Amino acid sequence: MSCPQKSLNPILQEFGMVIDMIEVEDSSIKAIRNDLQVLKDKVGRMESMMESMIEIYTDTFCTVKEEYVKELEKIRSDDEFIQFSDFEDLKRSIEES
Repeated sequence: MSCPQKSLNPILQEFGMVIDMIEVEDSSIKAIRNDLQVLKDKVGRMESMMESMIEIYTDTFCTVKEEYVKELEKIRSDDEFIQFSDFEDLKRSIEES
């Protein structure tokens, strides 16, 4: 009669290898998640830098249309202050004048 422990030994070894592979895959997944978080943080910082650069560019190189300046001067001289909900509202008001 053969001993069943001898036939289990290769199965246990194979099971051990499977466990090791699962642990390696788990650590790889954790590393990938960490890398993704680092990339997400970098993209966030880059986005913030780009927004700052756009603001600087806009402030430096963009000029206000003369008609907007005239309308603002008119409002100031009349002591009439109009509030606008957004830029498009202001633009419509100027175009209607």
